[in-house]
Amino acid sequence: MYLKSLEVENFKSFKGEATIPFDRGFTAITGPNGSGKSNCGDAVQFVLGARSAKVLRAQNSKDLIFNGGKSNRPARNAKVTLVFANPTLTNGRRRLPIDSDEVRMTREVRLTKSNNTVSTYLLNGEESNQKAFHRILGQANARPDGYNIVLQGDVTRLSSMTAMERRKVLDSVAGVTSYDDEIRKAERQKGQVEDYIERIALVEGEQKDQLKKLEKEKAVAERARETKEEFDAAHVILQQSRHLSSKAEIKHHADERTRYLSEAAELESKVKDAEIILLSLDDRIGELQTQISEAMGGDKGGLNAQIGELQVSLALKKDHIEEAQSSDEEAIVLLAELEEQITAAKNDLHSHESNLISAKEALDASKKAFAETEAIESEIRQSLENSGTENATLSRALSKANELLDSCRESVTEAKVEAEKVANQADMIAEQLSTAEESVEDARLAYDDLQLQLEELEDSNPENDRTALGEELRKAQSAEKKLIDESTAVSNRLQDAERKLAAARTELDRRSGSNGMAPGAAAVMAARDRGELKGIIGTISELCAPKDASHADALATAVGGGMNSVVVENDQMAAEAMALLKSRNLGRATFLPLNKMQANRASGKAAMSVNKPGVLGFAHELLDYDPRIATAVAYALRNTLVVDNIGTARRLMGGVRLVTLGGEITEPGGAMIGGSKQKMKTGFGGKIHGAGEVEKLVSEVDRLSIMAQTVSAALSQARTKQNEIRGRINSLAEDDQSIKAGTLKAEADLATKALDKAKGLASELQRRLSNLESDHVGKVQMLENAKARLVEAEAARDDAADELRNSSPDGIRQRLLDAQTMRVEAEGAANKAQVILDSGKEKGDLLEERLDSLTSRADEIQCEMAVREKSLKEWNESIEKESQLLREKEAERSSLLEEHEELDNERKELVEERAEVKANANQKANSAINCRSMAQDIENSLAVRQQNLTDLLAEMAAESIPVADDDADLPNVGDAQKAVNNLRRKLDKFGDFNMLAIEQYDACKSRLDEMKDDFKTLQSRRKRLIDITDKLESQRKKRLLATLKEVNENFKVVYNRLSNGGRGELFLENPDEPFKGGLDMWAQPRGKSNKSRLQGLSGGEKSMASLSLIFAIQDHDPSPFYYFDEVDQNLDVPNSKLIATECRNRSEAAQFIMVTLRKVSLELADHHIGITHGGDGCSRRIVDFDRERAIELGAQAEKEATEASDKNHSRIEEARIIAEEMPEVPDSLPAPKSLGGLLNHIKEEEESAESTGFEALSERADELSEEIEERQKLVSELLAEDNMEIVDDTEGEQEV
Repeated sequence: MYLKSLEVENFKSFKGEATIPFDRGFTAITGPNGSGKSNCGDAVQFVLGARSAKVLRAQNSKDLIFNGGKSNRPARNAKVTLVFANPTLTNGRRRLPIDSDEVRMTREVRLTKSNNTVSTYLLNGEESNQKAFHRILGQANARPDGYNIVLQGDVTRLSSMTAMERRKVLDSVAGVTSYDDEIRKAERQKGQVEDYIERIALVEGEQKDQLKKLEKEKAVAERARETKEEFDAAHVILQQSRHLSSKAEIKHHADERTRYLSEAAELESKVKDAEIILLSLDDRIGELQTQISEAMGGDKGGLNAQIGELQVSLALKKDHIEEAQSSDEEAIVLLAELEEQITAAKNDLHSHESNLISAKEALDASKKAFAETEAIESEIRQSLENSGTENATLSRALSKANELLDSCRESVTEAKVEAEKVANQADMIAEQLSTAEESVEDARLAYDDLQLQLEELEDSNPENDRTALGEELRKAQSAEKKLIDESTAVSNRLQDAERKLAAARTELDRRSGSNGMAPGAAAVMAARDRGELKGIIGTISELCAPKDASHADALATAVGGGMNSVVVENDQMAAEAMALLKSRNLGRATFLPLNKMQANRASGKAAMSVNKPGVLGFAHELLDYDPRIATAVAYALRNTLVVDNIGTARRLMGGVRLVTLGGEITEPGGAMIGGSKQKMKTGFGGKIHGAGEVEKLVSEVDRLSIMAQTVSAALSQARTKQNEIRGRINSLAEDDQSIKAGTLKAEADLATKALDKAKGLASELQRRLSNLESDHVGKVQMLENAKARLVEAEAARDDAADELRNSSPDGIRQRLLDAQTMRVEAEGAANKAQVILDSGKEKGDLLEERLDSLTSRADEIQCEMAVREKSLKEWNESIEKESQLLREKEAERSSLLEEHEELDNERKELVEERAEVKANANQKANSAINCRSMAQDIENSLAVRQQNLTDLLAEMAAESIPVADDDADLPNVGDAQKAVNNLRRKLDKFGDFNMLAIEQYDACKSRLDEMKDDFKTLQSRRKRLIDITDKLESQRKKRLLATLKEVNENFKVVYNRLSNGGRGELFLENPDEPFKGGLDMWAQPRGKSNKSRLQGLSGGEKSMASLSLIFAIQDHDPSPFYYFDEVDQNLDVPNSKLIATECRNRSEAAQFIMVTLRKVSLELADHHIGITHGGDGCSRRIVDFDRERAIELGAQAEKEATEASDKNHSRIEEARIIAEEMPEVPDSLPAPKSLGGLLNHIKEEEESAESTGFEALSERADELSEEIEERQKLVSELLAEDNMEIVDDTEGEQEV
């Protein structure tokens, strides 16, 4: 095998395509300096795989592409092909493991459109990679990093190496780096195992303590579990008992309803019989009355009629007197209330007038101060305008900004006035509407009362107090109405609370799905919990907690959206998390990598303000958190100060961020943020906002449910009482029924008109109030818009003022600032006073209107009382006269009736009998009504009970509680409830116990047992690793010493030959422990003292010693071809001849290519290649190739190649035996599962350790180690007679 030709295209100084042929033997490449002859060696290195572009004397891959020279266009690609002759040897093998007589290895680098470099590897025209090149050439012992290629400077570098560096070269030659890998692997595993052992010991102690604690908690939990099971069983019995009890109650009430209906039908039948009896008695009484009248000669002058009329008249007048007295009592109470309202209205009016006077005075003073400050500011601006054109422009800009600001302030003032005006009108209308609604209710009650009286007249009884019963009924109706209103209100509140509870539970469920966090942050935390992401520490809300609970709202407001910021260990973890979010479309999140976060020092203003009154301190100082995340917390809070209130914030604002305990924020630039508090989704400690609210709403729903039941029971009692009163009223009888009915109808008509009038007034007031409310919404919107424009104008004015101040002299600038401050204060005071004055007139008119209305109402009541007083006087006088006349008429009638006493006695008996029958009938009728009322109440109760039973069955079904049989032996509801209550109290006594303690105890015990097993396994592994390390150290030392022995012998022979009888030797500084010392090279040229050292030799002598070492290494590890680049440049002619002769002699066994300028080297070369350039910066080839000499050497070279192949095969076999004898370090043990939560940290440490495994070794030693391993693989392939090509994945440089 030998290098047959070198084909280059646009490589460095070679323009276009060029082919440089080679042949067996000794080839010399020569040419003038700068002609590009050394670029031939760079081309060979380029294909074989140089460690970096610098080895090829280039800064980067782009420098390898032809740059155009002096007059040509730069190329976009460079390509080099090495053509190897690969003949079949006498033993049937080929040096390169490819079944082809010629092997072409090509590498191309080209520029993309973005000027990035892309490399392509081709093997015999098919795509390949650099690692495949290395393996193929390595099997022929033609590596790119061995000493078969010696570049410019390598000889000098080898002679100037330290002893340690020289020993590492020997390490590479001996191939002991694979031992180093295994030893490091074993040491790393041993350290890991020892760390596991230490961790297990630490965790084991904690687990034992935890086990003792859990043992106690487990006992409590077991008792609590037993009690809970008893409680659940008792609850089942209670529900079943309630079900049977409800069914029994429903059956009982149904039977009672049937009984009441039957009794009512029976009583109604008896009432009908009594009515027949009453008709017969009325006829008999009428007959007797007629007889008496006839016996008395008829009704003389209508005496009975007169007596009846007088009785009716007296009764009516007495009723009128009672009603008038009752009205007077109500009027007195109403007058007292009106007097209080009038007094309050007068006080409000006087206070308003005082405020108007004060506002007018303040307005005058503010206008005066405003005018003065404007004059001062104008004077200062004039001075500024005179001071320069720039200041004049800025001053005019400030004036325009001030004018715009004044206009905006006027707009805000006008909007405020309009809004307050509408609000005041709405308040007054609302008060009038409230009064009107009360009047409507009074009129409705009066109308209902009259209607009730009309309904009850038919069964009235003059012996009973009808007025008192009517008043009692009205009170019962009023109480019923209030209860209905209360029931409606409670029902509405209950429904509202239930809706809020449902919404709160829904929101809580939604928030609990992601712990209240944003979707992106929640997805990251979920991925961490699933183990998909590492290095995720947590969110700010999880990792922080306020030291004082009263500061929680302020601190949460200060952090704001940063509550969901995710703290990670480093930026790599953040990048991985962002990639995961992006790939799965899970949203966005903010990450705080601790390795990149920097703690910012507090600003000067913040540092000076922290100790001022009202300042509680820096926000991050008021939080509890792990000190390791301090930089992330400081970043999230941005040096925010927490203050007590907005007053302190306003006093300190500017240049520092402030947050108040109420949640207001002032930014360093002057912006202020505040208003109603917005509920945060997440709180500190990862808590979800809303859980407490749900608990409050549950309590509120329970409380309102109890209230609803109470009101319902009271309403039922009120209706029962009304029925009783109606029954008593129905039992009353009255002879003057028609007269009273007429009177009541007239009064009912008046009440209807009054009710309609009151309703109309209330409707009109309601309409006006709705219009005012709509108008107020528009005015408020106008006010908000005006305020927004005002904020923008203030910002523009401040910017203009800042620019003017920054460009003005300091003295004028300060005066202008003071003048502007005074003007703003005066303007604010004037605006405030103007608002009061503008809204004052309207408010005063409303107050006066209200006072007039109250006074008029009081006058009307007093007039009504005066009219009633006059009527009372007239009624009392008329009663006295009519009473006297009635007594006279009755005396006259008595004298006439004495003559017919028997008839009158019979009539009286019949009247008494009639009254008794009537009373019995009325009683039975009332009883019938009561029975039907009770039946109706029972029917209503049955519907409720049936619904309750349905709800109970649904509840039991939801709880999977079976329905008990009707004949089941169950305790009564009271006993069952008592048992449940006792068990609940028993459960409550356990307090906050750990119900998971049973499982936790078992898990903890299991973990301890697992730790013991892991500990034994780790101890065994540690002992095994120590034994393997000892064996590896022993074999590594043995192999190094064996290699040193062979190379040393080679070095002695070569140096003796090259130095014409000199002596040279290699020896270790520390033979007992060779890897702790270096490798010394001793050389004694002929004729010099044996005490001479390498440092004392001349440059040429050092080069000869270094070349001797290179040849010695080559003898130890022969290659089919060698490339030397001007290795003789520092040698004199005799030494150059010695080196050329050595190369000439060695070329009989291998191909030698030398770049040289030495004549003696050129004379000894078999083939010559000349490289030159034509002055245009492009390299060209001059060929002088002795083909006859090449043919003559061919046969001999083939023979030597066969011997070299056999030697190489024996070395591969030797490597296989060594690899089999080398102890192999087992794979790392996985982290013990018993360590639990420490696993993540352990894995991170393992990865960190693995990432730094080979940093201490040189690049050449690394790649040589890889070659040893590849040879081991090759041995197994050869033994299996498998000649298949193995091509691995691409290495560091991007491939196409």
